[in-house]
Amino acid sequence: MKPFSRLLATGAIFNLLMILPTWWRDGQSGTTWLIPEVWLIVGLVALVRLPNALQSAWLMVVSLLMTLIIASLLGDALVWQVLSRPLNILLDPLLLAAGYRLLAGSLGNPAAVLIALLTAAIAIGLVMLVFRLLGAMVSTIAPANADANLSTGHRWKPAGLMVAASLIIMASTAGQPPTASIRPVLIQLAVEQTRQVEITLSSRQRLLERAQASDMQARPLPGLAGRDVIIVFIESYGISALDQSRYSKIIRPGLATAERQLAQRGLGMVSGRLTAPIRGGQSWLSHATFLSGQRIDNDYWYRLLLDSGQAMMTDDFRATGHTTLIIAPAIVRPWPEAGKLGFDAVYPAAALAYQGQSTGWVTMPDQYTLFQYSRRLRPRHHEPVFAALTLISSHAPWTPGPPLLDDWSRLDDPTVFDDWTPPERDPLAFWRNTDRLRERYAQSLDYSLKSAFGWARHFLPDDALMIVVGDHQAASLITGRDADAEVPIHIISGSKELLLGFRQRGFENGLLTADRAPVHRMEEVRVWLQSL
Repeated sequence: MKPFSRLLATGAIFNLLMILPTWWRDGQSGTTWLIPEVWLIVGLVALVRLPNALQSAWLMVVSLLMTLIIASLLGDALVWQVLSRPLNILLDPLLLAAGYRLLAGSLGNPAAVLIALLTAAIAIGLVMLVFRLLGAMVSTIAPANADANLSTGHRWKPAGLMVAASLIIMASTAGQPPTASIRPVLIQLAVEQTRQVEITLSSRQRLLERAQASDMQARPLPGLAGRDVIIVFIESYGISALDQSRYSKIIRPGLATAERQLAQRGLGMVSGRLTAPIRGGQSWLSHATFLSGQRIDNDYWYRLLLDSGQAMMTDDFRATGHTTLIIAPAIVRPWPEAGKLGFDAVYPAAALAYQGQSTGWVTMPDQYTLFQYSRRLRPRHHEPVFAALTLISSHAPWTPGPPLLDDWSRLDDPTVFDDWTPPERDPLAFWRNTDRLRERYAQSLDYSLKSAFGWARHFLPDDALMIVVGDHQAASLITGRDADAEVPIHIISGSKELLLGFRQRGFENGLLTADRAPVHRMEEVRVWLQSL
């Protein structure tokens, strides 16, 4: 292949490797066709000629750099698809362990290990591919046995023209919109990551100062003294479930039925909307936001919060005379963070003694979790309790679980689901069929909500306060890329006085909220409870 043709072919291959993740990030193909920085890098590599011993090392450094760039572009696209935000190269590597656990729970440990090894092999293979492409280009442009002066001129003209053209294009497209056909994607990525790092570092000190502020200290909750307070976090329950017709046609009729049944029982209800700190995943960050009164939107903030010693909502309830409990069916390994969140008693999956079949990551159905709380766990504590239940049947990949039982007493039987056959364990089949995945999401969420409100109808004490809240929106594959971070919140109690404070904040009667309802921040709830 002629030197100039090799130069163009190498640039075209690298340009393709980098525009593909850009298309994925944008959510459509063909948004960008030319990334001028790629051609600049290729041209500069062609111009540099070192002794053979150093040339290989130089090309390996460039290969590692270009592989890192491609991996960053892929990571940025993945984070946008799942969490609807840009990649944060300082924080998001902390999510790798959580991602592996999700794969292990959904597909099994052997499959998760295989995927991890395959990913590592692909990364190594990509480095070697880049190295070979660059090496072939350099050897074609400047053969090792060529005259030094001749080879220098031989490679200078095409490579120099490529560098000059790339610089001109980069200068002329510097202000291009994110989806321009010619845009400096690598510069935009670098600028965005620099901004993310600056925001992260500047916010760190504010979080620590806030943790020591007077309004973050433990305060009694006189309006809730002597009452059970139950917080139920519903996995992936975002406002899109109520506002998007493909989901609302399933979810809203269930809420309307639950509203009538709870009213017949004599319970009052109000509902509103909160802005969650995250979207698409990382439920523990919403839990920490709710409990702390601080906005926790990344795992670094989560660790800082836990290490700061800040008082939590759990400390408020302990000062009021409550025992604090958390029922966490998703926890299958040691969880020291629960103590830092202020819980007196922790009931992970093993404590719930579920003997039925799981559906991958979802260890047990929500109805069973709720029943075991009231049947076995709540009776262990004689004083009022503050209980947080984290329901998980509506967690991705939304694999169908056992049916909802009308007779809750049957859940006392550990063999109640023995006749139920779980679906074939192939979550990837659902991810390949987006419509099927969305259908399963609505069905799983409908099950979780019916479980929570059905439990309230049968078991909620008249004087208790129950808060049902979504932890975050589902992934953008479900909600769309433009969906915001709002989640529904429902307050249920037989005490009209307890509901009054929420009505004064714009909450509406019943379980259905209109899109005109005021939106509050999730971290505000802790202060609200202090004022009841």
